[in-house]
Order: sequence, then C-alpha cells, then structure tokens
Amino acid sequence: MRLTSKTLMASTALAIALGLCAAPPVTAQEEEQGAAAKADRPARPLRPAEASEPTVLDLITISATMIKTAVIDSMAAISAVDQEELERIQPDTAADIFRSTPGVAASMNGDDPATAINIRGLEQYGRVVVTLDGARQDYWRVGHGSGSFYVEPELIREATVIRGPASNAYGSGGIGGVVSFETKDAGDFLKPEERWALSEKLGYEDNGDGFTASTTGAYRFSDDADIIGNLIYRDRDSYTDGNGDTVPWTGESITSGYMKATLRPADGHELKLGAILQRYSDQITGSSGSTSPTLSRYDTDTTNQTYTAAYTWKPDDNELIDFSANAYHNRTRAEQTQVWPVSAIGNFRYYDVATTGFNLKNSSRFDAWEIAHTLTYGLDYYFLEASSEAAHFGAGEQQGYGGFLQWQGDYENWLQLIAAMRYDGYQLDGETRTVPPEEASLSGDRWSPRLTVGVKPLEGFQLYGTYSEGYRAPGLQDVYRGGGAHGGGDSYQPNLLLQPETAKSWEAGVNLKYDDVLTAGDLFRAKVNVFHTDIEDYIDVDLRPDVVRTAINIGDARLKGIEAEAVYDYGWGFVNLAGALIDAEVVSGIYSGQALNNTPLDRFSSTLGFRMLEDQLTVGAQYLSVGKITRTSRTDPSRPAIVDDGFDLVNVFANWRINDHARLDFAVDNVFDAAYTDPQSAWSTSAATEQGKGRTFKVALTGRIGG
Repeated sequence: MRLTSKTLMASTALAIALGLCAAPPVTAQEEEQGAAAKADRPARPLRPAEASEPTVLDLITISATMIKTAVIDSMAAISAVDQEELERIQPDTAADIFRSTPGVAASMNGDDPATAINIRGLEQYGRVVVTLDGARQDYWRVGHGSGSFYVEPELIREATVIRGPASNAYGSGGIGGVVSFETKDAGDFLKPEERWALSEKLGYEDNGDGFTASTTGAYRFSDDADIIGNLIYRDRDSYTDGNGDTVPWTGESITSGYMKATLRPADGHELKLGAILQRYSDQITGSSGSTSPTLSRYDTDTTNQTYTAAYTWKPDDNELIDFSANAYHNRTRAEQTQVWPVSAIGNFRYYDVATTGFNLKNSSRFDAWEIAHTLTYGLDYYFLEASSEAAHFGAGEQQGYGGFLQWQGDYENWLQLIAAMRYDGYQLDGETRTVPPEEASLSGDRWSPRLTVGVKPLEGFQLYGTYSEGYRAPGLQDVYRGGGAHGGGDSYQPNLLLQPETAKSWEAGVNLKYDDVLTAGDLFRAKVNVFHTDIEDYIDVDLRPDVVRTAINIGDARLKGIEAEAVYDYGWGFVNLAGALIDAEVVSGIYSGQALNNTPLDRFSSTLGFRMLEDQLTVGAQYLSVGKITRTSRTDPSRPAIVDDGFDLVNVFANWRINDHARLDFAVDNVFDAAYTDPQSAWSTSAATEQGKGRTFKVALTGRIGG
C-alpha cells in the first residue's frame, strides 16, 4: 500500500499537536536540565563561560589516527558537520551537507539521487572511501554522471571528512580521503531522565512541491539496553531553475528507515546492531538534461541496504585495551526500465553491487621515558561483488585486505609524533567482455607509510607537518568493462595490464584554539593546511580518436592547494568562514597539462548567525561563492580549453526551539534566484535549462513527546 501525502501530513500534524499541547513553556529549571544534558555529551563540549552550542571544530569525531579526537586538535585536514548544522541547512540531498566544507565538492545530477564526492580532485570507483555507520558504500553504474553512493540526509547525525591519503588507516583505496556518515543512537535522542520518546517532523519546500515526513522513536529498556528507529518519506516533483524553467525528470520519491539497538552486557562492553534501508524511485536519462529526441530515459527503482554490527571493549582499569570490531554488509541494486525512445520502451537492465567486510583495531596506552605512548593496530577486509548485463559495466569480484600499525607519542604538552605503516593487498576476478569472453585475475600489494610531527610553541597554537602515502587498486570497472556505444566505432575494451595508483602527499597545517579573545566566554577556532600530492599511474579512459577506448594509466597527476576554516563564536552570535584554492592536473603522459576531470572548484563560504530569546532562536545567512573551472577535451587534446563561469549563492535560515517539545526550522536557499549549473556535474551541454535549483523556501515543524 502506498502512503499518501495526505495520510502522512495528518499523522504528522497530530503528533506535533500532541507535542505542542503537552509542552509547557520552558522554565529556568528545564533550561538548566537541558544544559546539564549537553554537558554530559563528550562530543559536545561546552564553551568556557556558558552552555550554548560550540563550533563543530570542537566536535569529537573520527580522525586520521582512528582515535576519536576533537577536530581542532587533529593534525590532519578534517572537517565535520554535526546535527545542529544539519538542522540549520535542512539538506535535501547528501551533496547539500558539504556546502561549506573546504576541499570537498559534492555534486549530483538533478535526475539522479546518487551523490558523487570529490576531494581535492579525486573521486570515482573507490578513490574516496564512503562509509555509513562504518559500512563501505561502493556503487557504480553505466551512464554519464553516475553517482557513487546513496544516503538520505534525514538519517544522518554527523558527517566527517578526512582529506588526503593520511586517511589510509581506514581501508584500501582511499587515496583521496574518507567520508564517514553516522546515524543517531538512542542516547542521542533520549534525554537522561527519559525511558521513551517519539518525534514527528513535517517538512515542505515550495520548489518542486517537496514533502518530507520523518518519524523517530526510541526506548530505553535499562541503562544496559536501548533501541531507536526512524522512518522517512520524501516526495517531490521536478523543480525549477533560477530562470523559472522546469528542470525535467528531477522529481523523485524516497522511503528510508533504520533501526539500531545498543546493548551493554558488562562494564566496558558495548554492542550496536543496525539496519538501514533506502528506496529511491526516480527517472534518469542517458545524458542529464539533454533535450535530444532519441535520448534514452529510464524509470528507476534503487534499493540500498546496509547492515552493521559494532562491538567495543574498553575497560576502565586497563589502558592496554581499547578494542573495536565492526562487521557490515551493504548492497545497492538499481533496476531500470526504459521509457524512451518509443522503439526501446520496456527494455530492462540492472546494476547490483554488494560489499561485505569487517575491521578490527585496538589501542594500547602506556607511559615510558616521559612520553605518553599510544599504539594502535588493526586489520580490515572486504569482498565486493558486482553484476549487470548492461554494456561496458565491469562485473566481477574484488577483494581488498590490509593491516596497519601506528605509534603516537606525546611529550609534555608541546610535542606530538605519529609514525604509521599500512599494508594493502587486492585481488580482482572477472570475465572480460570480449568475444569470446575470458576469465582473468589481477592482484597486487604495497606498504604505505605515514609520518606526522606536531609542535605547540605557544598555548593555543599548533603547527604540524605530515608525509603520507596511499594505494588504490584498479577497480572492476577499470579492468573488465567492454562493449558500449562509444569509441568511434569501437566498443570499450578491457585492460588486464592496469597498474594500481599510488599517492604520495606532503601536508603542513596550523591549528588555532583560543578562548576569551575579545569578550569573556567567546572563542576562536581555525584550521589552515597546505598540501602537495603526487598520484602515480593515474587511471582514466583513453578518449582520443582512432584508438581503442579503454582505461589506461594515463600518466601522473598532481594536486596542490590550501584549505582553511575558522569560526568566531561570541555567545549571542557566530561567524563561520571556509574556503579552498585547489589546482589538480595531469603532469605526464598523453594528457599532460590538462586539468583532472571533475577538478573541484575554488570555493569560499561565510555564515553569519545570531542567537536570540535565550538561545532558543537562531537566525542567519550564508554566502557561497563557487569559482570557475577549466575544462579540456580528452577526445582532442589540442582543442582550446572551455572555461565555465562560477556562481554565487545566498541562503538564509531561522531555527526556533519553541520549547522542549516543539521546533520550527525555516530556510530560503538561493535567495536571489541565481540561474546556474554546477560545472562538475554531468549535466548535458545541450540541456534546455540550468541544473541548479532556483529560489527555494523550506519549512519544517518537529513535535516531540517523551517520558
């Protein structure tokens, strides 16, 4: 039975009304209890003088060392987006989450809900490791602009980005970095005195007539067991661009949900079991936005399933044990039925990518020679299966495995040293799409080091430098694809001689952390880092005319740039700044001198916010500037480069906590109705409209009851 908008709106309105009726005005005692509850959360440290929300640079999250650390104290390029920021921006897509994350360009095509993450110029086929509650999200399909993963933003509690190969401890392939999404635990939802709670969120946006309903419930059986569940329904029609033109095929319907149980069978032991299910119904085209009368178009149903089990053991009386074990299974299956052109109506194809894996790690802490030592070591393994009968899809099996050993030494409060070594191995097994097909296997391995030195010459001022290496095996799509419609009369051909990509990176950074700067209780945080990364044996498709179209090691690539983010929080307001200037190009081989495909744009963002009514109301505005991008031709390297203009967007927001039982969020995206197309997307150059959304009004009302 299909849930209707009217039914969902009625149920949501009822729950919100119950919350409003049951909710008395916030009293001073309740405010104190709320502040105390916040103080109990280790990931949400309070500012020195008051209990208002801190900057996300103080958020304790995953780090490049696999030890949870405050972002501002991490000697690596790390950014985080927490629940407060997610509620502020009201994201429609996973790409919206990273609007103001330096060095990250998250893009998606209007007619495909999948998202592609680009870090410093690297994306596609495992160059960026994306995880959801620790489970790798590996997916690809045939077609222009195929995305890399599916994540419904309403599911997310926190998103963390680790940029560069310094993240290599997190698994094979992530030479570009790691993006980690985490869902809520019951402890994040329930108040300390509550045994149960239920919330209902009703959201609406006018551009595309979009409706969202999110229901969350949690129950605490005891201090040793709790459970949380969530169900989300999102539906919208095609939206309009800044010119007021309807962007075709951009409507979609999404049903998502998750359940997570947490058990604490004994002191120091914790087990989390989770299941996340997502279902997307939409319509995609062969080349996004093109008006070609012969363009292929498909009705698509995509299902993403993620199952996780995470165990931790950290006894209070033994510093040598801080153990965690995670096992997961993720499967993404897209089924497409052709609806255009008429001659092909009813044709069916599918893409099915499943990854099963586990990882183990332990940290041992001890003091010796006036140094605090932390030794972290672990293993990881994943098995990926990919199948499809579609043309030029690389079907087969891929195994990735590895281990790492890391030492961290802290001397007094001014010197920190990190030395690490990781081993990676891989094996690919598949069948070439040749005539006749042939069974073929590839394998390889490598050791990758990392060394970081950090010093604090002054209180609140930290300098660090890092050298790190990463290793990325060729993917199934690189090696085994064949067939297809491209290549000047020739189909894609497999390449069993591909070499793995190797990244070697130098980084230097500074962390600034000061309190009581201009007034009592204010704070200033900033992270700035510069980097230079060389990628050896970069893999891409040889698109030159009169050659067989295949993936090859086109040469070496170089990435360099500077990234920065800063916040000044003065209690009744805050200013957030973030930006990046990045250059990524091929420096040897057949495309020497050309920019990498999908090079991230130079970006700058600023957010200004004000807190009112005893911090219950926050209002503000965000400015986002996206710089130009230079596109070069891979089919004709001698063709002059094409420069796409950048664009500027202004967004405003207001978040009002009416009381402990009701919340109202309001936002306007693209206030000045700018007409733009993200140059990194695969939107067709022959599209009749711009891709970017025009002015969009958003409102969300959340009601909550508990006891």
